[in-house]
Amino acid sequence: MKIDLFCELAAPPGTDPDPGRVLDDVIRVARAADRLGFGALWLPEHHFLGDYSSSAAPDMVLAAVARETERLNLGFAILPLPIHDPLRIAERLATLDALSGGRVEWGVGRGITTTELEGFGQNPTQSRRVFLEKFVALQGMLRAGAFERDGKTFELNPPPSANLTQGWIAAVSPETVDLAADLGLDIMTGPFKPWPMVERDLARYRALRPGGRTSFTLACYCGDDHAAARALAEPGILWAYRRIFQVASGVLKKQVQGYGYYRKLGWLTPVLDKVLSLSALETLGLAAVGDADHVAKRLRKLRASGLDRVSLILGGGDLTAAEQIASLERIARDVVPRLGAQPLGQPDMVPA
Repeated sequence: MKIDLFCELAAPPGTDPDPGRVLDDVIRVARAADRLGFGALWLPEHHFLGDYSSSAAPDMVLAAVARETERLNLGFAILPLPIHDPLRIAERLATLDALSGGRVEWGVGRGITTTELEGFGQNPTQSRRVFLEKFVALQGMLRAGAFERDGKTFELNPPPSANLTQGWIAAVSPETVDLAADLGLDIMTGPFKPWPMVERDLARYRALRPGGRTSFTLACYCGDDHAAARALAEPGILWAYRRIFQVASGVLKKQVQGYGYYRKLGWLTPVLDKVLSLSALETLGLAAVGDADHVAKRLRKLRASGLDRVSLILGGGDLTAAEQIASLERIARDVVPRLGAQPLGQPDMVPA
């Protein structure tokens, strides 16, 4: 099981909201993750969501990270296709892949906030149809390195490498799990529903596509002292999960055609509002926070499920870069060996 990082580029209340500071922090953390041997840095793409995320142009941030790192893969999680021209996506992916020496990973989806879709003039009820049309176009360009328009062939330059022919899809509903198998895409899951539900989805996916890769995202922080680590990380993580359900409320609560399964998850919002705590999140499998023994126990459960990758959200955006890096160092030094694998950060080693 590879261990990745997922960064929302959030700025919770009480933190310095300067975008320059937020971006500088993620680059510092990425350098440490690269040095320690973690698998990938995944950035989302979000628009108009205030303090929840300033990741409006992940390709630009990942380009900066590419020049500061050597081994760390650079991941898009995810590219909301309904608001993009697939040609421009193909060109950006190919350019970043060339710039980074073939380290790009990409994932796609249709988006889960009505705010973002409507801000780009997209009708949320049409997002599934638009997604499928644009995915077919994007996949064709990445595989052929060219496309046709009005009887004329246009070649992409730089041409997409073979590394870019395989991608991921954000999967929340069982229907999307089926779609991932049909489209030949790997699946990224979490943190929108409890791990036991996700685990059933992964079993469904593997039955449909045995060779497909799977990934799950959860909040994490590892410290030397168990109680102190939980006290430090809990406020930001609780804020982050409340904001996750707030930004998705447009499809969790409203009757938006094509997002029926998201509405079924709407029950989580009032429940978590009333009982939200770090312990509750861990019971749901959405967090792993504490000392090395505690975090390793949580991650061993994920690995035992057959999960290929786990993406760790280090806190909720309120931790300093130094605190995040210290947590990464503890995970590499103390958690990974408890998973039955070699420590991360050794030369020429693939993260276990």
